[in-house]
Amino acid sequence: MASATRPLAPHRASADLGRPFRWLWASTAASNAGDGITRTLLPLLVVARHPDPAAVAGLTTVNMLPWLLFALPAGVLADRVDRRRIVLVSNVVRGAALLGAALVLATDRPLPLLYALAFLLGVAETLADTAAPAMLPRLVEARHLERANGWLSAAQILLNEMVGPPVAGLLAGLTAAAALATGGTLYALAALLLLGLAPLAGTRPAPAPPGARAGVLRDIRQGLRFVLGHRTLRRTLAASALYGLVFSATFSMLVLLSERTLRLGETGYGLLLAAGSVGAVAGSWLAPRVADRLPTVRLARWSLAGSGAAYVILGLVRRPELTALALAVNGVFMMGWNIPVMSLRQRLTPEDLQGRVMSVSRLCSWGSMPVGATLGGLLAAALSVPAVFVVCGGVLVLGALLLLARLHDEPPAPAAPAAPLPSSEPDDKG
Repeated sequence: MASATRPLAPHRASADLGRPFRWLWASTAASNAGDGITRTLLPLLVVARHPDPAAVAGLTTVNMLPWLLFALPAGVLADRVDRRRIVLVSNVVRGAALLGAALVLATDRPLPLLYALAFLLGVAETLADTAAPAMLPRLVEARHLERANGWLSAAQILLNEMVGPPVAGLLAGLTAAAALATGGTLYALAALLLLGLAPLAGTRPAPAPPGARAGVLRDIRQGLRFVLGHRTLRRTLAASALYGLVFSATFSMLVLLSERTLRLGETGYGLLLAAGSVGAVAGSWLAPRVADRLPTVRLARWSLAGSGAAYVILGLVRRPELTALALAVNGVFMMGWNIPVMSLRQRLTPEDLQGRVMSVSRLCSWGSMPVGATLGGLLAAALSVPAVFVVCGGVLVLGALLLLARLHDEPPAPAAPAAPLPSSEPDDKG
């Protein structure tokens, strides 16, 4: 059955997504490289001076806490203020914080300062990661959203998960100051690249009529009402929350599956993680191409069910090569879910609600992860580590089929004004 939102057409890998998108992609790539370095570096700095599991856990908590505290207000801000400026300022703050930390933390690294740095980076990330996806529908045509999200996802996986961590380890082996300064420089570069976007795309929402601006809480309620009142958005967000639970429950047990069940060492565990990342990169390339030929909701539903099946296989197999293959396949299916469902939300959401819908989406998927990690530990204690993967995978398959059953692609929300194309004449206004 053809998609109702766009005609099916052969995928054109060479199709140009436009100069505005290229600026956004370059900035996103630089900031994700910074993310990959800092997320690996900060725990190393804590462990070097405070080798206590509680101290490391506390670092993760304070870094993720802003998502629980500020995700919904960040969505309101993204719908009120120029989204490009939010991302730009967030990158400037992160760059300045890390460059300052390179000086302050070069010798002494008190735990409160490391926690404060992690919290500040978490706040900036919450703002940037809410505003950036809300910019995308203004920069590319609705029919190209899957392709654009695929490019952004590939940059995130490659630089944040595959390149950033080993680079952080190498730099930390030299000096902590060099590693911190490198991360700060990458964020500064991300901010600089966004300046190229300014004359190409006005991402500021249209001014509201006098008296239309409500308080923050009322704006949050308006966003929640829109999501809960929209059947497709409501069900896909519920599925995202379920996926967050399953992902965190299984990922928290993956190291134990590797060491206790498969008898692999640290290198083997690293190779398993690499296999999952390679699969995700392949999925970020494949998902937009499949989306040109299948309805978006159908692709998302069966990708989510396929990911659940891959988790079941992970719990059943006992050979490392089969485990690596299952993780790679799961990475493909994960992108087959993430990219279409993100594009679907962007397509169905009016321009003035993009930020709030994105913030609710992040809260559902990431807010459920601490609960999932706890449930994974409880299941492993009650049953076994492999049983966590079998049970969670089965729940995900069932949830995908029930939550997304009988959903169909819907017409997109009214399009925002197209981003102005760069003029062929010199810009004499600066």
